[in-house]
Amino acid sequence: MIGDPQRLQYLEAMGITTWTSRYRFVNARPTEQVEWETAPSPEKPAPGQRLQALLETPARPVEVERDRPAAESAPAQPTVAPLSRARALLDGATGEGVKESRSPASNSESTSRQAPASRPAEEARTDDAVQSADQVPTEPLRFTLSLSVIDERWWLLLPGERPLSAAGQTLLGQMLKSVGIPANGAPLSNLTWPLMDAPASDPVDEAREGIQVFCAGQARRHGMHIDGAIVVGDEVWSPLLSDPANEVGWVCHALPHPDDLLTSAKAKRECWPLLQSMGQAWRQGPAAPK
Repeated sequence: MIGDPQRLQYLEAMGITTWTSRYRFVNARPTEQVEWETAPSPEKPAPGQRLQALLETPARPVEVERDRPAAESAPAQPTVAPLSRARALLDGATGEGVKESRSPASNSESTSRQAPASRPAEEARTDDAVQSADQVPTEPLRFTLSLSVIDERWWLLLPGERPLSAAGQTLLGQMLKSVGIPANGAPLSNLTWPLMDAPASDPVDEAREGIQVFCAGQARRHGMHIDGAIVVGDEVWSPLLSDPANEVGWVCHALPHPDDLLTSAKAKRECWPLLQSMGQAWRQGPAAPK
């Protein structure tokens, strides 16, 4: 069993400065009472001595202050302020004189030191504003399309907002037969966009990707290899599949709405070159029948 002096040294090494025993073991010697000495409080210097110490404190050179950045020079200002006030009191100057003692050069230097620090913050705020403006959610594209397949080779995408009439359906079949394309398109499914009524950051790109995923899913489900497509009508989604940004592996051919061709012979004549190019692409396709 160690004595109290050694025990107190161990406690002091562990950071425990005050220790009082609460329990006494059987056959243990009573703990001796220790007199704690109170540390003497430092004497407070007289006001004249504090003032003289401020006067004798050397001022920091100006060159060092210029080389130091604005963040490091900020804590040094409270040290200089008591020195200037002390000198003003000895010289009999007033508070206004203390304010005027600061030269314009020091103000310009402090402004120049703070300006570079504020420029990056302003640029960062500008970049954040531009980035947030680019990412503002907008209203998504809204449309409905009907997907059919021709001989398990080409898609036939029909407008859902303006379905074909019976006469328009007959005319479309006659136009496809005239260039050697089968007219027995089998309907597969319909797509209503958007799938969720939520704002879109890029409505066009999201709608294009939605159509691509929809068509790829139908082809995978039915085990088909698609190498072409016919887009009927001039709807909001029609140019998306003919855009160069389209990443599908098939070529799109656009046709006007058959209902618009029923009453116009001129429109039928203008549509004939489109039908010829479609027929040539059908015959030259990788899966074309021999």
